[in-house]
Amino acid sequence: MNKIFFTLLLICLFGCSTVQKRTPHFAISTAEYTELNEFCATNSLTYQFDTVDDIIYIYSAESDMTLLLDSLVGIFSGKVLPLPSPPINYQGKILIPNQITEISTYTKKSKFTPTLEVKTIVIDPGHGGKDPGAISKGGLKEKEVNLKISKYLKIELEKRGFSVFLTRSTDVYISLAQRVNFAKKCNADLFLSLHANANNSSGVKGIEIYYLLPSRVNSLSRSLKLIGQECFPGEHMPKSAKIIFWDLLINKNYCLSVELSDKLYDTFKKFNFNVKFPKKAPFYVLRLAYVPSVLVEVGYLTNHYEEKALRKKYYQKQLAETIALGIVSLKESYMNR
Repeated sequence: MNKIFFTLLLICLFGCSTVQKRTPHFAISTAEYTELNEFCATNSLTYQFDTVDDIIYIYSAESDMTLLLDSLVGIFSGKVLPLPSPPINYQGKILIPNQITEISTYTKKSKFTPTLEVKTIVIDPGHGGKDPGAISKGGLKEKEVNLKISKYLKIELEKRGFSVFLTRSTDVYISLAQRVNFAKKCNADLFLSLHANANNSSGVKGIEIYYLLPSRVNSLSRSLKLIGQECFPGEHMPKSAKIIFWDLLINKNYCLSVELSDKLYDTFKKFNFNVKFPKKAPFYVLRLAYVPSVLVEVGYLTNHYEEKALRKKYYQKQLAETIALGIVSLKESYMNR
């Protein structure tokens, strides 16, 4: 709950009257913005723009920031802060609000504890009970593989100091909504759902990593729905402040989910696993968990070689340890900022 109170404090500090800045591009005053190229040249910064996910990465040797187009949230050297107005794509140019310089300078002087701490993790072994998931020709059930790897992953993460919870620790059926609500109740910093894959072709193989499809983020429309569905401290806050709260939370989670996907991919590659580049998907557990969420398919039960490997305890432990190291890599990247 500390993160929620911290977020609300930031809202109070920065105000909430700027929600009206989310206007159509033709109505925006460009005088309030600076072109990204110009901003970086003036401040001796480097940037990258992810055109697929609409994420702007701006960095230097001393600091970094992550921005999302049309979002009132920014991540500045590990601190999540609301923005006075959203970055926009205007007539083919990326524009950022003029106050970005002031805010980024403020974060260097700030004594606040960064909100992007990774302490509590919820692991979700997919399927269970009456829902076996995929089943190999040899009778290996996905629900069993998911649970075994999840238990090993819990052990690996706890060795490294994390607080870890499983959505299920036995062979029971749990609905998707129950899994999501469990993560929310645990106030999780990360939500990781584990699955095993299947395909009509036995030749398809490899580990796959998924995060939320960008078109499903829709932070403003989701924020408007959530303020009428979810409870959090500050129920008497004005509607505009609640919109900022949910916009900030959703987009922080989205950006962190992308980063976790990349860290997991890099770690799997480092240890020579056959892993595919992270993909975007509209899975329910990713869309509604309200915490940074990633879904990992640990292999194909329909592939003879991967099915054989997934039966073996040592391979299950290797998968668990590699995922744990990916999460550690994410945590350390924020500790070092």
